[in-house]
Amino acid sequence: MKENTQDLIREVAPRIHRILVPLPKNPLRSLNAYLVKGRSSRGDRNLLIDTGFNRPECEDTLRAALRELDVDPSETDVFVTHLHSDHCGLMRKMALDGCRVYCSKSDGELINYAVTRDYWEELDEMYARHGYPSRGKQNMENHPGWEYNNREKAEFIPADEGCVFECGGYAFRAVWTPGHTPGHMCLYDGDKRILFCADHVLADITPNITVELGMNNPLKFYSDSLRKTEALDVDKTLTGHRESPDSLRERIAELRAHHASRLEELMDILSERATTAYDAASKMHWDISCKNWDNFPATQKWFAVGEAIAHLQYLYGEGRVKRFKSDDLYFYSMAY
Repeated sequence: MKENTQDLIREVAPRIHRILVPLPKNPLRSLNAYLVKGRSSRGDRNLLIDTGFNRPECEDTLRAALRELDVDPSETDVFVTHLHSDHCGLMRKMALDGCRVYCSKSDGELINYAVTRDYWEELDEMYARHGYPSRGKQNMENHPGWEYNNREKAEFIPADEGCVFECGGYAFRAVWTPGHTPGHMCLYDGDKRILFCADHVLADITPNITVELGMNNPLKFYSDSLRKTEALDVDKTLTGHRESPDSLRERIAELRAHHASRLEELMDILSERATTAYDAASKMHWDISCKNWDNFPATQKWFAVGEAIAHLQYLYGEGRVKRFKSDDLYFYSMAY
């Protein structure tokens, strides 16, 4: 066990350790949690950034890693970058009495709302208006946000834009980067030129930009957030999944090109006829090994439709397409 645990831990900068937390039966495969070791001689507490699903495999790996790093959980605070359960699912179990859990106000509220069935019913109704087959409880139970969450509300300390976390000789400033979620937060040390960017920027996959309650135009938020992080001086980008990009700015340029291509793809689809987001998603190209749209796993289909909605809403906000309602469904069509 010790040998395997060592394979899952990598020191990516002085006193900063990446912990590879498995995400079983998930296409992401693993989460990059990060442990910043405080300096006890200076009264520092440790800081754990993200946690993994509320699953035994994730918890066992994370606890074994902390033991390997000689870290006392009772002296470790938790920073949650955003509301998705692969990042926050274990936060209640990892934060012992007296430990603090930090999260943006908006995502913290959504995390606590998502432990209720009301949240999933509201989300299901929103997707249904865009053509997604409403299956109520079935949609909820297929979603990892419900299946692998703790289902108990948590007490958060709001991490507002500009908050500074001093730990291990670093001073990390909270940077609000909405888009992937309404309250997605990065942590940035300008002197050390290190950026924890979670799912804001990923190297070999594109972050899922999808609709969420209270955020009707996520791609616009995401585009603005990319400009914000592009302006930062960064030598080391620490991502939430897989390996890190060699150049943050080059990767941002690639992500912009990806979304521009997605938008043009949707314009081509709309040039044939007005459509719902669900039908548009069924015609879009997705990098997934499935014979056809009907064979998409339920969770991946949900994410695909959410991304189609996000891109159509962006086009609608730009005035490039029209949106109208028919039989309680939203349809999109060319603006001319």
